[in-house]
Formats: sequence, structure tokens, C-alpha cells
Amino acid sequence: MKNILVILFVFSIALAAGSKDSTQGPLPSWQQSETLNIQLGVRDRNASMEFYEAVFIVQTKEDEKIFEAKLKVNTDEWGFVSFPEDFSVSAPDGEYEWKCTVEGKKVSSGTFTFRQDQRELTLPEK
Repeated sequence: MKNILVILFVFSIALAAGSKDSTQGPLPSWQQSETLNIQLGVRDRNASMEFYEAVFIVQTKEDEKIFEAKLKVNTDEWGFVSFPEDFSVSAPDGEYEWKCTVEGKKVSSGTFTFRQDQRELTLPEK
């Protein structure tokens, strides 16, 4: 009987020694993602509104296709959208015009060129 207790005691120590500290949680396993986007932003620098809905409208210069993204923005924070990601489109290379409206009034506008090959990505070695 004494031998069985000794064996159980040694076995329980061996199990405890090989167990992982559960307070640390899982080890990180990193993933990576890259996209090419044009960032458009607007801000009420006077913080005159508690919040507002910014409507970003992007139009191709070539065939005048229109893409739209809406964003709720708090007080004087910046509201950013990324083209084409936030517009849910697959954008062709080309020249674009954009504007942002708040409550139907144009508050900002501009132009940009979008090219899929504007940058070169270098992925880290594994």
C-alpha cells in the first residue's frame, strides 16, 4: 500500500511539473495583412457638433462611376475612410475626385490617383 501511495505521489508531481501556467493564456501567433488604400478624412475643428454623419463620395474621372461610404464621427475627432476598402469596391487604376458632405453640405473635396502598383511590399522572412 505504501508503494502505491509513493507511486501516486511521484506521478502527480510529474504531471504538475509538465503542466503549463494557465494564467499566461495562449502564446501569440502572428498574422499579417497589407492593402493599398487612399485615406480620406474630415474633422469639425471647432467641435460645434456633438456628432455628425460624414458622407464620402468618390467618382472616377474617366467614366464617372460613383462610390459612397458613410461614417459617424464624434465631436472634433477625425473621421477617416479608406478607398477602396471602406467603399466595398474593387477599384481600377485611375484618376478620382472626392467630396465629403455633412447634412447635405460639401465640407471638403479633392482629387487623387489610385494605382495598384503604387508601392512595393516586402514580406518578412519566416
